[in-house]
Amino acid sequence: MNRRRVAITGIGLVSALGTTRESTWAAMLEGRCGIGPVTAFDATGYRSHVAGEVPMRDFDLHFSPLERRRWSRADRFGVLAADEALSDSGVLASGVDPRRVGVMLGAGTADLLRNEDYFFTTITDGIERARPSLAWNHFASTPGDVIAQRHQLEGQRACIVAACSSSTIAIGQAVDAIRLGRLDAVVTGGTDALARLTYSGFNALRLMDEAPCRPFDRSRNGMNIGEGAGMLILEEMERARRRGARIYGELAGHAAACEAFHPTAPEPEGRPVTAVVRAALADAHLDADAVDHVNAHGTATPQNDRAEARAFGNAFGDRASRLPVTSLKSMIGHCLGAAGALEACVLALTVSRGVIPPTINHTETDADCRIDIVANNAREIRVAAGLSTSLAFGGNDSAVIITAV
Repeated sequence: MNRRRVAITGIGLVSALGTTRESTWAAMLEGRCGIGPVTAFDATGYRSHVAGEVPMRDFDLHFSPLERRRWSRADRFGVLAADEALSDSGVLASGVDPRRVGVMLGAGTADLLRNEDYFFTTITDGIERARPSLAWNHFASTPGDVIAQRHQLEGQRACIVAACSSSTIAIGQAVDAIRLGRLDAVVTGGTDALARLTYSGFNALRLMDEAPCRPFDRSRNGMNIGEGAGMLILEEMERARRRGARIYGELAGHAAACEAFHPTAPEPEGRPVTAVVRAALADAHLDADAVDHVNAHGTATPQNDRAEARAFGNAFGDRASRLPVTSLKSMIGHCLGAAGALEACVLALTVSRGVIPPTINHTETDADCRIDIVANNAREIRVAAGLSTSLAFGGNDSAVIITAV
């Protein structure tokens, strides 16, 4: 039975490198580093003092004082990226039934930074002095609610919280909703923001580098946290073609599974990740030889990079050493619940435009990571099929495959 195909017709990006799709993309191709000193909160006393922080001075010019007060940092990232993606797509001006347009996002900390302020005020000054507005947008699902209300989208709404695989899994759920005919279009991806709890937690686990991170490098010493949003407009392929939409690529396959191995550490041989990659390929009806490029999870922690590289070796065999692999986290940090969304957006741009952004700060690939790192300089290459992987605490592994049309 023929299944409905899924087109990518809009992309929106907010990152430490820029607050638009094109500014972020241009900075990535230049190999610029968006990782710098933390200003969102006081990082004194932590092992690391850097993060991939969105430049808020420019960013907040997009919002009124009321919106800045009412919406959390994650809400605003998501709204701006969704606005850009919807404008890019033009789907709402095409006569689509708003009851057939959904919002499916991945989330992590959401409004935790303001929730922390509320908590600290109750402890130091008493609950009567704590402003309830600091806790109004507590729920991780709030960015999806805000986006749906802003654009009057009445279709299915969902929020996936599965650590750093959240938005990749959300994208997969959106694909299924279109394939099954439940929706004609979906705003999907994720948004996440810096917070003290996540920052201190990763520091306590000694997973944070004091300098900009170096994925897959022999000298790598941990990750950097980032923040931002990535939004895709997914649309039923034939509908997109009938209305003459510009199509970045096809969201051809996805998969997700749990390693059931350890709360924080990956299974060292990469076997569960291999299984997820193979499941995504099967869902896309592709052989492993069809994949031209991998946008890796690539956190720059020794265990993650080693396990992920082994998984690529398992899945792609000898081709793994010649398959171009990059990690955007070297430029924007690990955006937690939004990481997979930003990476899927960039993979769609790579498939559409034929350029792979680099992994910067790279000196020498770890001998245990037998893969072809796109090191320090962008690489022009035609990508007919690209893979993006997300590996998360709790063993939540996921992947998406985007193909050219």
